[in-house]
Amino acid sequence: MRLAPRQPARLSSKITRRTQAQSPPTQNEDIHTNSLRKTLEAHRASNRARLIRKVYSRQDPPGLFRPYIPPENRAGYQPPSPLQLESPPARISQEASADQTTAPSSKRSPRSRSQVPNSKAEATLPLLSPGHAPAIRSIGAKDPSDLSQAPWLKYLPTTEETTGASIYRDASTYLNAEILALHHYMKPTPEEQDTITRLSREISSLLETVVPSPPLLFGSRRTGLALAHSNLDFLLPVKDESRSPDRTRRPSPHRPQIRDAHLALLRRVEEKLRDTADFQYQSSSPPVTKDRSPDLIHLSHSSGLVLRARHRPTGLLLQFHCGEGIPALTEYIQDYLVEYPSLAPLYTSARTLLEAHGLIGSQPDGNKPTAPGTGTGISPGALLMLLVAFSKLNHGQFPGPHRLGDQFLAFLKLYGKQIDFKTTGVAVDPPRFFNAQNTPPPPPPPPSPQSPPSQSSNPTPAPASTKNQYQDYAAALRGQRSLLSTKRTAATRGNIPATQRLCVQDPTHFMNDLGRSCARTSQIQNVFATAYDQLRMGCDTWEGKEKGLGL
Repeated sequence: MRLAPRQPARLSSKITRRTQAQSPPTQNEDIHTNSLRKTLEAHRASNRARLIRKVYSRQDPPGLFRPYIPPENRAGYQPPSPLQLESPPARISQEASADQTTAPSSKRSPRSRSQVPNSKAEATLPLLSPGHAPAIRSIGAKDPSDLSQAPWLKYLPTTEETTGASIYRDASTYLNAEILALHHYMKPTPEEQDTITRLSREISSLLETVVPSPPLLFGSRRTGLALAHSNLDFLLPVKDESRSPDRTRRPSPHRPQIRDAHLALLRRVEEKLRDTADFQYQSSSPPVTKDRSPDLIHLSHSSGLVLRARHRPTGLLLQFHCGEGIPALTEYIQDYLVEYPSLAPLYTSARTLLEAHGLIGSQPDGNKPTAPGTGTGISPGALLMLLVAFSKLNHGQFPGPHRLGDQFLAFLKLYGKQIDFKTTGVAVDPPRFFNAQNTPPPPPPPPSPQSPPSQSSNPTPAPASTKNQYQDYAAALRGQRSLLSTKRTAATRGNIPATQRLCVQDPTHFMNDLGRSCARTSQIQNVFATAYDQLRMGCDTWEGKEKGLGL
């Protein structure tokens, strides 16, 4: 018996349009008219998505640190009204800022326990957030909403405490006072400093049976630039007999034998910390899955051997390094702070500004992958060297008291608008900006005594300025040429991101680049440029109102 061929069911155009309009778009996306296999896979994926859902916990487990979200990026944000800038200028005490090179150390009111930041994200409050009105405001304009976003304003002197000539004469004077107030707020309180000292002693006693020498505290905690949420950097001294100062030629400190010894020592420290309750993850709720708990200890191999451990009671990040002794850069920083005391408040403002945008350092937790489109920000040491170079190049340009505001504006303008970090390097000692155009090549070698110069040859002598410059800064110029050569080699090999990294010459080792790990130079310059524009606009608005303009 012959069967008649199947006739496809025909629907009228009106019914077809009605069916398409009533069917949900998700069903159309799951149907592939030309492939049955793709249709089945799409339906299976849709079914799995309906069965397995990601449930978010209402309370963050200990060890999870969420980033700070600027107010302008939060839901329901309303920009402040221009009426907040119409308050009359307040007064400032005479001893709040005696001159540009001193920072306040007395008359400090202790913060309450609720004001002490529990993590880096909570303590990182922006000096100037993008999208806000300029951060030039009066004391009389303070309200609870302002103090919640700018808690350092409570460290400004009030109007009742100031009399006589101690008045905010201009916007720069007030910005100077606000920079000092922010520096005062971000510094560790005496209670926090006592906690750091006690924690350092506990770490030394804990590792007494593991390390050959007691760990040494270095970094910002040693130089005095530490903020309330700064990390604790410990150095584990490891002697290297082959690198004795008596030897003329010493081997590299990073050779494989030494690296293996450092790795073995850090492994022993890691095991000791994992057996300590203060470095173990604890949660009152039972685990839902069989996955292991969040790891508070991680040994990083990316940029040198660094052991990172999160101290659970305080939330501070501890970093352990191995080396022969305290880095020479630490002594340089201490000397720079004595020569330019204004570096400390300027560094606090610049770091807080970048930290609010997530542009300081790398991710502290190595077990968390870096999101696409993000990278390592500028290191605190490189940022400080940018400030040192700026201070040296502008030595004597800001005389008199209350000039921190002018210095900060000039710093933002220089590194945000005038210098291109992608093509220009920054040298600290001697201070200069170097690139392929202004870095002279090495002079030709002197003629050999065995072969006197030919009578017919009359080479053109090099300019005297070039010879003197090379003789005075020979070692620094060799290092700068080496750093520029590294960028040229990366460009030749097509490694474009490496050519656009920050370049800051290490004053203790001219061949070392302190900014090599910074891959977000464009974002850093954009933040500096935006902050300068907003602060400049706020200062101009302040000056216009003082002169009676625009009223």
